[in-house]
Amino acid sequence: MISEIATFEASDPHLDLSESNSPYKATLQQHLKSVLVFDGAQAAYYGQAIEKPHIVIVIVNWDSLDSHIKATETPKFAAHGSSFRSTLIKDNGTGTVFHVPFKNNMLDALQPKTSAGTIGDTEIVLAHFQPSPLSQGAKDAILESFSHVEPVLERHGALTSYRNGWALESLDTPLLEKGGEKESGGKCDVYVCLTGWDKMETHVKFMESQDFKDNQHWYMGVEGLRGSEIVHARFYEV
Repeated sequence: MISEIATFEASDPHLDLSESNSPYKATLQQHLKSVLVFDGAQAAYYGQAIEKPHIVIVIVNWDSLDSHIKATETPKFAAHGSSFRSTLIKDNGTGTVFHVPFKNNMLDALQPKTSAGTIGDTEIVLAHFQPSPLSQGAKDAILESFSHVEPVLERHGALTSYRNGWALESLDTPLLEKGGEKESGGKCDVYVCLTGWDKMETHVKFMESQDFKDNQHWYMGVEGLRGSEIVHARFYEV
C-alpha cells in the first residue's frame, strides 16, 4: 500500500470542517468518494490544519503507486482533477502532492475512529533533509536515530496511531529567513511521520514532559536536517 498526501489552500477562507452542514465539506466528501471508485483506491481521509485553518490535508491510500498513476491517466480522473481544483483549491491552484510507502510501527495509521466518527487529532511531521537525494544508508541511519523516540511515545500510552516513512518525491525545503527575506534552500528528501493522539491536550502534555526533553536530541540532532514542518489535524474518513 502507498499513501497519496495532498495539501492545499482552501477556496473557502472561513472553512470549518467540524461543521456538519458545511457546503465545502459536502463537496470535498463527494469528490473523494468519486476517487474511491477507481481501481486500487482503498480509503480516503481529509482534515484541516489546526494551526493553519486555511490548509486542507487529504490522504488517499492506494494499492500501489502504479495503481494511482494508472487512475490519473484516465479521462475521468482528469475531469475530476479539474473540477476539484476549480471548486476546492484557492485560485484554482494545485497544492502539494507526494506519496509515502508508510511502514506500520506501533499502531496502524488513522485508526481507530472515535465515537464521533472522526479519526482523532493527528500530528503531521515533515522533516526535510539535504543533500538530496540521500543514500539508502543515510536514510536508514536517520530512521535508526528516530526509532529511539518510539519507546518514549509508548510509555505515554495515549496514542491512537503511529506511522512513518520517506516521501518518494523530493520536495521544496521550508522557506527560511535570511537577511530579512525568505528564500528556499532547494529540494529535500522528506521524512513523514503521522502520530495520532486521543486529544491535543495529551500531545501538549507529552511535549512538556521531562521524558520528551531528555530524548528530543534523537530528532533535533540528526545530521542533514534542514528544517521541519509540524501541523495537527483532525481527520475524517470518507
